[in-house]
Amino acid sequence: MAAICFGNDTLFDQWMNGLADPLLLLDRELKVLQVNQAMESLFQLSADRIIGSRCHDLFCRENSPCPDCPTVTAARTGEQCFLEKVLSLPDGRRGVFRINAFPLKNSDGQVTQIIQHVRDLSGDSLVNKEVAAAEEKYRVLFNLATEAICTLDGEGRPVFANDSMVRLLGYPLDDLRRRTILTLLASDCGMFTTDLLGGLSPEKPYRSELRFIRKNGETVVGLTTIIPLMTDATHPEFMMFIHDATPLRKTEDDLLAARSFCSEVINIISDNLLVIDPISYRIIQANKPFVSRLGLNKASSVLGKPCYEVILGRGRPCQADGLSCPVQQAYQTNRSVEVEKGFPDVRGQARLFQVIAHPVRNSSGAPHLIIRIERDITDRRKMEETLASRTRELQKTQQHLETLFEISRQMNAKGSIRELVQSLYEIVQRICPECVPFLFLLNPAGNHFLRLEACDPSIAQPVAQMLRKMEQAGVVLDFTRYLHKVEHRQVLHSGRFRDLPEFAKVLGEKYDSWFWLPIRTENQSVGLCFVGGSPSRNVSREDIRFLHALFDQVAGHLHKLVIHEAEINQLRRHAAERAAYGEIIGQSKAMQEVYELIGLVSSSDATVLITGENGTGKELVAQAIHNRSHRYKGPFVVANCSAYSPALLESEIFGHEKGAFTGAIRQKKGRIERAHGGTLFLDEIGDIAPATQILLLRFLQDHCFERVGGETSIAADVRVLAATNRDLQTEVRAGRFRDDLYYRLNVISIHLPLLRERKEDIPLLAQHFLKKYNLKEGKKITRLSPDAMQVLMDYEWPGNVRQLENAMSHAVVLTQENVIQMGHLPRFLREASGHAASTSLQENERQLILRVLNDSNWNKHEAARRLKISRSTLYSMIHRYGLVPESQTLN
Repeated sequence: MAAICFGNDTLFDQWMNGLADPLLLLDRELKVLQVNQAMESLFQLSADRIIGSRCHDLFCRENSPCPDCPTVTAARTGEQCFLEKVLSLPDGRRGVFRINAFPLKNSDGQVTQIIQHVRDLSGDSLVNKEVAAAEEKYRVLFNLATEAICTLDGEGRPVFANDSMVRLLGYPLDDLRRRTILTLLASDCGMFTTDLLGGLSPEKPYRSELRFIRKNGETVVGLTTIIPLMTDATHPEFMMFIHDATPLRKTEDDLLAARSFCSEVINIISDNLLVIDPISYRIIQANKPFVSRLGLNKASSVLGKPCYEVILGRGRPCQADGLSCPVQQAYQTNRSVEVEKGFPDVRGQARLFQVIAHPVRNSSGAPHLIIRIERDITDRRKMEETLASRTRELQKTQQHLETLFEISRQMNAKGSIRELVQSLYEIVQRICPECVPFLFLLNPAGNHFLRLEACDPSIAQPVAQMLRKMEQAGVVLDFTRYLHKVEHRQVLHSGRFRDLPEFAKVLGEKYDSWFWLPIRTENQSVGLCFVGGSPSRNVSREDIRFLHALFDQVAGHLHKLVIHEAEINQLRRHAAERAAYGEIIGQSKAMQEVYELIGLVSSSDATVLITGENGTGKELVAQAIHNRSHRYKGPFVVANCSAYSPALLESEIFGHEKGAFTGAIRQKKGRIERAHGGTLFLDEIGDIAPATQILLLRFLQDHCFERVGGETSIAADVRVLAATNRDLQTEVRAGRFRDDLYYRLNVISIHLPLLRERKEDIPLLAQHFLKKYNLKEGKKITRLSPDAMQVLMDYEWPGNVRQLENAMSHAVVLTQENVIQMGHLPRFLREASGHAASTSLQENERQLILRVLNDSNWNKHEAARRLKISRSTLYSMIHRYGLVPESQTLN
């Protein structure tokens, strides 16, 4: 606190060490904070030893404060205290000392520190001691003051000055004593003379603003007060206080300059301008153009008068008669108000003015003044409107051209439909921010629309939903036909025709206003951009023209991308077809029928029911349908309905919310939710409980569901494939399976044949599993022996393909050579072969070749492909076994 009064610690230390009397600075706990050299010398202790210790420990050798300690009293009462006390010094002397305690307070009036001053009174009288203490007290306070203070003699010479005065004027105290106040003043302060000092009295001090010259030549503006200290005419003495007002005067000068500049700016403005008090409506300031409009010469003739009286000649405010007042509106709304008003000019001719009332806000944000501007737009109105319209058109045209140029530049960088569609959506939404765009792109054949699955869900999902809605309404074909017939530049919007096509009604039923833009090349329809919105957001003709030009610009490139990605997808489908049947092995007629059905159902989203015994490959068929469908990039999720209890199955399929049941510690997504955008395969569908059947039926009907324990309806874009080894019709008749769910599932049915019904596929299946488990076991087995193959052909395979796979896995593990022998096969096959009628391998081969030839209508090229042998080998076998078509045999 003391250091703060002096400005910094160095000045405080200099002040303390400049005193001859011992001095301490203590905190409220009586710990020494600072000590001067006189105190160190008196008690023969170093500063390091004194600072941080309590005063009674050092000087009185007491464990607690002295009962009559003035420092404790000063800290408690906040008042100055003193005590005369006999102290024993380290050199053995005993003396009478006066201990003064001066409390130092913060801005809240609380004592934070105490100055303890010690004076030796051993040889002085009590009066002298009190005088000396008082002098010291006032000297301390004098130097502690932040105001510049000095005493003057009768000739105006400084006798004593505090540190603040020395800092303010820049002269050391000795230099100040050799000068008079007149030599410190600026030349423009000539009205001050030392003669003025003689007429001063305590009741009539001198107060004035004087300009002082610092030692470095700078000018200081000081608010100066001079008060006489004594009335003795022989030795007059004065106290001078100087408050540095230089920053204040600079601020005032800046304000005056700003006001002058503001006045000049206001008068330079060609528009008529008023500054009005919004409470009284009186004019505070008016510029020359406004005064001239009224036919007056001076602004003073309108200042202080109400604006309604000066402008309209009214006797009361406009709003009193229900008239609109922009000044009042700007004040009430705290926003700028712009209106058009007609006023007569000096000659009485009516002129049209654009009136702008703008609020000037105070520090709290409330309006306290209103700036009213009149702009004569009578002669320029039409020209300005035309110019503004042309300017807007040019700016928009320039913007459109720049955008089109940028799009053209970026087209070469767009290598996919997803990137280009994303860019087009962003541009459309930037031009029509409150509208919803849809982009319908035709496939290369032009007979159906792309679903844009590769695009962002925010783009693809609305398009897919709209296409589903049109499919349900049966208007997709009309839509495609319209696009092939539509004119190149034809733009249709909601208000153009009364009798809209049915597909247009489906597209626009959710929107109050809409428009669409056909996308075409010179001779090919690419698609259509549909933009739906509300009447509150009207799209300008310029915006529509720009969008039309934009789509004309990108139509060719967009069409190329559609063709390119269709070719890529075709290649992918071919690759997928090759891979899709990789795990479904067989070339029998029964399997060809299965392949044909897979190809037919893959292109749609219809529900498929796959039936067949265990081990026939129902899940592989479901996977093949998914891989060949347009959902092949989406997830393929399997749910085995027989693997869970009814309650747990419901949670697995539909998911559950946190706390839905005991143990539901968090929210869980079900299989349906995880299959969004893809395919859900429900295996063993015949095993689900009746309650779950109801929930599943609801999902198949509207593709919405709720999680267990949830109330929110969730939509999911999922294709459902189901499989069962049961006869669901029998289950329906028995009441164990809902008939409505059965009809929902059995839209298309694929029945998988038993392995014993297609034994001609066994060699292919065996070879496939041999390769699979060779790779797994790290072996190089080349084939099965004729006896081993005959055993496989003769067995009835109740476990179907899965049982055959297990048998081949068993044989590969046991075989240590390159050929699987009969002894390597599982025991059930060896035992079955002993009871079966033996048939020669040649007979089996003959029957196999004849069956394949009959299945392929004796197309030898197709039969050789199915048997995976060359045509020359097939001809050789036909000749060897004497095979002929059945028709020739009958003849």
